[in-house]
Amino acid sequence: MVSNAFPKLYGVLINLRELSVNDAQNIAHLMNYNISKYLYEVPDPYSVEDALNFIKSADSDFKSRRALHFAIEYKGKSESTSDNNLVLVGAIGLNNIDLVNKKANLGYWIGEQYWGRGIASECIRLIIDYAFSTELGLKEVLAYVFPENKASIRVLEKNGMKEKGQVNEYHKTSGRYRISLKYVIGE
Repeated sequence: MVSNAFPKLYGVLINLRELSVNDAQNIAHLMNYNISKYLYEVPDPYSVEDALNFIKSADSDFKSRRALHFAIEYKGKSESTSDNNLVLVGAIGLNNIDLVNKKANLGYWIGEQYWGRGIASECIRLIIDYAFSTELGLKEVLAYVFPENKASIRVLEKNGMKEKGQVNEYHKTSGRYRISLKYVIGE
């Protein structure tokens, strides 16, 4: 990461920007059990305080060059208005950025009411393009997904990611070990 400024990425359906404390209320509202059950360390119920802690951690991760967590803004109609405004619908990030070995992990979630609109596909495409850009210079992006999360598997595969095996990891939210599928794009 060459620049000290947080990157902004623009797509047809969405914009990706830095998270802000002003996003906390919306994040807490969007995060529900149907999303958190597919994520590794996300509590249910999810509070505004949880969202503020995530945003603070995201800022610290960016400053230390460990991760980039983006707010996903959808350019369509929100659930509360008929206007076409930018509305926060989720988050996506590159975690565990390893600039020496040129790889990072991809993670994301979209609010349930915004599923099926092509948002995740476009977000992943933008993030992968950015990861492989000269600015970030990564050679490999990995994603881990639970086998029952068929929608995420389809989106990863649609964006060129290939399954490369399984991992069995302790999942804090469920308090047990769970199998995840490892997906990779790049080297």
